[in-house]
Amino acid sequence: MRPTYTRAAFVTTTCLLAASACHGTDPYEKPLTPVLAEAVGREPTGRVLNYSAVVEPVNRIDLAFRVGGYVTALAQVAGRSIQDGDPVTPGLVLASLRADDFDAKVAQGQAGLAEAEAARGAAAQALARAEALYASRSLTKPDLEQARAAVESIDARISGARALIREAELARADADLRSPIGGVVLRRVIEQGSLVGPGTPGFVVADTSTVKVVIGVPDTMVERFAIGSRERVRSEAVPDGRFEGRITKVSPTADPRSRLFEVELSVPNPGGALRPGMVATVAVADAGGASAPDTLAIPLSAIVRAPGGGTGDYAVFVLEDAPEGPTARLRRVRLGDLVGNRIAVVEGLSDGERVIVRGATILADGERVNPTR
Repeated sequence: MRPTYTRAAFVTTTCLLAASACHGTDPYEKPLTPVLAEAVGREPTGRVLNYSAVVEPVNRIDLAFRVGGYVTALAQVAGRSIQDGDPVTPGLVLASLRADDFDAKVAQGQAGLAEAEAARGAAAQALARAEALYASRSLTKPDLEQARAAVESIDARISGARALIREAELARADADLRSPIGGVVLRRVIEQGSLVGPGTPGFVVADTSTVKVVIGVPDTMVERFAIGSRERVRSEAVPDGRFEGRITKVSPTADPRSRLFEVELSVPNPGGALRPGMVATVAVADAGGASAPDTLAIPLSAIVRAPGGGTGDYAVFVLEDAPEGPTARLRRVRLGDLVGNRIAVVEGLSDGERVIVRGATILADGERVNPTR
């Protein structure tokens, strides 16, 4: 009996293993490594001076209420109240005050106008009778002048009533706080249900299709900047963050405290990549290096040690669009001198190729990756 039990146990174990194999889970698949890539660009050679600045919108408007009242509605975006970062179009109603208060004032003015116009009709008839009586020498001249004064008084009341109606209608129109420009909401100050008074801030909106950066330069460099000339602007917070700014203002006097001259550059920003508050860098070659040819340069974070190489052997990971998806390919490079906070690449890369600048140290050659912005 014992051998029979052993064979039965063996058969049972074999069936359980087979069932487990049939219902087993899929093999583990490693998630793609997120990386940040940047296109290879050129930098001016020679001595480069980097000036830091904060990105600001060229056109920024603080919107305040002209009249007071209760906020009864806010603009809706994607089923919710408008908030910081939402886009706005010119003329968009951002907030509305309770309209009943303003409608009541308009109605009151219209009632006063109707009353004055009715009184004016009666006064006009009285004046006509007075003129007829005066013509027939049945009425004295003071009585005629009194009838004329009554008509003129009522005409003044009519003008005043119409002015009150116009004022009430303007107040009713101002109950809607509208954006005069297209752009984005930088800040929303009010909430629905708030009681606001005249001059209460409601929103801060800005047109970020063009932004500006303002740098301070010493007197030895101010002559280097001329209105209309173009300079390269970079932001490490933006992938492939290379922009070109045009100088729109050079201060004629230095700041009395810093002794620096302010230089303002306007930077086209159609995609909104540069956001107000970001830090930007303006790289300017000095007079001695301005005529030297540009060189390819990449961030220092893209450099890795070449496998199996010596002390001076370096490489980068180039992002390729392979059929199976974005892939990191190891590429040996020969490096040159530092160019600002970047390093020149003498050999191994071409202008426009995308190199991985974040996440390169944990990659392997041929590994599929997940590029992020």
